[in-house]
Amino acid sequence: MPLEKGKFSVLSDEELMLHLCNGEVLAFDEIYYRYSKRLLGYFIRMLNFDKGLAEDALQDLFLKIAESPEKFDGSRSFKTWIFSVASNSCKNFYRHQKVVADSKEELEYLEGNNNENEFIKAAAKMDAAEFRKMLEEALNEMAPEKKEAFILKYQEDKSIADIAFIQNCPIGSVKSRLHYTLKTLEEKLKIFKPLN
Repeated sequence: MPLEKGKFSVLSDEELMLHLCNGEVLAFDEIYYRYSKRLLGYFIRMLNFDKGLAEDALQDLFLKIAESPEKFDGSRSFKTWIFSVASNSCKNFYRHQKVVADSKEELEYLEGNNNENEFIKAAAKMDAAEFRKMLEEALNEMAPEKKEAFILKYQEDKSIADIAFIQNCPIGSVKSRLHYTLKTLEEKLKIFKPLN
């Protein structure tokens, strides 16, 4: 029998998660009420005081909880668990930023491996700081699946088959995403392409 709304406020966090696992939406509302402001403050501080980014991270975190409440291990403290999930979100954000920032070194590595794409070859020869900035901006404008395919292939050195597995799509879709992404980057970064 479902509990009345006011009764959720007296339950522990761990009890609320049990009710959430049983589909009781009011349990989620109470968890959100208890933790959203504090976690937003945490994300704002961790993500360089970018409130928009922090709000997105908070939304993603609570979406994960709503979609998969069973991932919470009831033998652990909920408070510790939720901050651990928040911390991992921040680590993933910074890991992604580092991958994008290190793109020049990755592109030079690819050039050394006789990559035939002219864009990659030209990119390795240009001013690193300006290129990194423009590449990051161009990638951030792309659809997430195209951006991810580029990062996995050219910065994480994954095979097409591995990317298809990671993205849960056919190999042809990965090839198409990479082709589109490279063409778009070549156009957006043509300022770095030599004339001869």
